[in-house]
Amino acid sequence: MKHRISFCTVCMNRTMHLKQTLKRNISDNEGYPDLEFVVLDYGSKDDLHDWIHTELQHEINTGRVVYFATKDPQFFHMSHSKNMAFRLATGDILCGIDADNYTGPGFAAYVNDMFNQDPDIYLLPPRIGANKKWWDVQGRICVKQTDFYALRGYDEKVKDYGYEDKDFKCRLEAYGRKGVTIKDPAFLQAITHTDTMRMADGFSTKKTKEVLVSATTDELTAIIYLEENNAFEIFYVPGETLVSGKLTDCVLHPKKRFTGIYKQDSQELHLYKENGSLFQTLTYKNNNHLLGNDGETFNRISSDLLRENFLLKRAIYVGKKIFYNNKIKGGVMNEDGFGQGTVYRNFSDIAIHLGDAITADRI
Repeated sequence: MKHRISFCTVCMNRTMHLKQTLKRNISDNEGYPDLEFVVLDYGSKDDLHDWIHTELQHEINTGRVVYFATKDPQFFHMSHSKNMAFRLATGDILCGIDADNYTGPGFAAYVNDMFNQDPDIYLLPPRIGANKKWWDVQGRICVKQTDFYALRGYDEKVKDYGYEDKDFKCRLEAYGRKGVTIKDPAFLQAITHTDTMRMADGFSTKKTKEVLVSATTDELTAIIYLEENNAFEIFYVPGETLVSGKLTDCVLHPKKRFTGIYKQDSQELHLYKENGSLFQTLTYKNNNHLLGNDGETFNRISSDLLRENFLLKRAIYVGKKIFYNNKIKGGVMNEDGFGQGTVYRNFSDIAIHLGDAITADRI
């Protein structure tokens, strides 16, 4: 049986990677006839639109590439973008192919063979290995379209990088699907890049106002995270958390964590617990240094690298909490809909509105 397969790629300001991978992926799978490459321009501000129009018009005319653009996103929402791309696909089997990923020669045929051998599976990448091996191909999940819709996609509570894939895989297995690991390294190649690029357009990066870290010499370091919407989080973590690059330290492991809202003026920063009671007041000594009412000194994180390291670890921490909560409580996912929004197909000016999804959309 020849399945119709959709390779689904989301791109927001990562056209420099897509220019290296997409044409090669098309060429590497030219022997498989019933294959489409769905490219979702997720509010990209670079030259993605012009490049697709100039370089891939032939593939669009033949239907090999289907290009969708949405103007809605203000930041990169990991789960929503994947759900939208999968909803726009018409394949019986849907495969997530990140913009920086190479499929490898014959990947579509391999996918078809695996689902012919056992229809009750999904394909997944190997676990992240030493030195973050396979880190950049964790989005390589191939699933039957019917299973994607039955599970209502990726959990859109996960906005940032991390754990949206693990959560989806866990729900697939609870649904009775068996995970089969893609083992051939030829199918697992990707362009390596920094965490700066990984987090550049994410929710946390766009919504973060500032990050403060205590200058204490105690065993625990306090990190205050301020969002633009006046929400705050404070983490008490082991002292080396921010600078560690070990895989085991990619997730924050706070000994304590508090959340609430803050009020700020030129002189003071007031942190209030969720019940409205005052948690702490910090006084600005200058633009980069604050003094807590308990005498603790805080410094504004001015290092981009340190700030991005924290935001990545926080994103994975939040995703992990959602994952475990879903695992314990279960229930219907994305009750208010998933992958919703307005898109435009192949440079048309006719809007396509994706509302709540119960069955597959045929675009």
